[in-house]
Amino acid sequence: MLKRKNSLVLLLLIVYLFVFTGCNSKDQEVDAAKSDGSKNPQVFKLISFLPTDNTLTKDIVPMWIEKVEKETNGAVKIEWTGGPESIPSKDQFDAVRNGIADIGFNVSSYYGHLMPESLSMHLSPYTPEEERENGYFEYLSKRFDKNGLVYMGRWLSPSPFHFWSNKEIKSLDDLKDTKFRSNPTYHDIMQALGMTPIDINPTDVYTSLERGMVDGFGFPLLGPNENGWTEVTKYFIDEPFLNQNATILMNPKAFKSLSSDNQQKMLELTAAFESEMITYFNELNEKERKEIEAAGVKIIKLNQEESKEFQALVKKVKWESLEKSTPDQIKELKKLLYKE
Repeated sequence: MLKRKNSLVLLLLIVYLFVFTGCNSKDQEVDAAKSDGSKNPQVFKLISFLPTDNTLTKDIVPMWIEKVEKETNGAVKIEWTGGPESIPSKDQFDAVRNGIADIGFNVSSYYGHLMPESLSMHLSPYTPEEERENGYFEYLSKRFDKNGLVYMGRWLSPSPFHFWSNKEIKSLDDLKDTKFRSNPTYHDIMQALGMTPIDINPTDVYTSLERGMVDGFGFPLLGPNENGWTEVTKYFIDEPFLNQNATILMNPKAFKSLSSDNQQKMLELTAAFESEMITYFNELNEKERKEIEAAGVKIIKLNQEESKEFQALVKKVKWESLEKSTPDQIKELKKLLYKE
């Protein structure tokens, strides 16, 4: 009788240990799955104002995505769902703000009418790293937050604008009475120089140049050669103007859905990305200069006096524009950005 009782106790003990250790093992597996985000990552949709195969986006956006996924140990996954073919560029600011997309690689040229102080990025004489140190990044973060977005940082710098021409430009006076393809970013600068800015869709620039409908166009260094415009363009005026205004913006609900640790990682990795991005574009710009010369485009430089006059005009025109569009912010902006 005692033997049977002991056997029963032993059997119950074995069953108990089996069940307990089995459950514990399953619990450990669940905990491990929770800690390893790559098994159940948070997926965010990213859109860009340029197509995915554009020179300015095709490498730099994946560079940021790779950095995010690596630094968060796979807990965050980014899906680049497309460019303006998926959501028109002009609608992307609101698309991110409203949660249709989670992240946007955009430029303030497309949303400056909704947030005019964002156009002040054109006037920043600082690198992204310096902007984080001098308070301008914090200023923009607060302003974007007020407009329902999280400002992560910049992504297209340095890529200032230039004038490309089919007329040889020896002085600023030579620009008077010319007709150039333009966009709202530098309409007012062209007008101040006595030029006639003309809105032309990028897909029609080649034909407009070929047929002499315009004498030139405004654009960064990167892009025209790949688009074939250098086939019908003679001169590149090597006088860069305006800082870029490209931003990485995130929907606040999407950002808050991240753990506090991954929120901090996203901000820190974007700051690190900015430095890598500058190196990337500097190398790309240097290579592009050689390629446009090889394509037959002659590079023109203004003399020191003309250059100084031009840069002063650009600064004057853009500050006057900001004073009109965002008078309540102008004092703080000048304190942050105005540099003699």
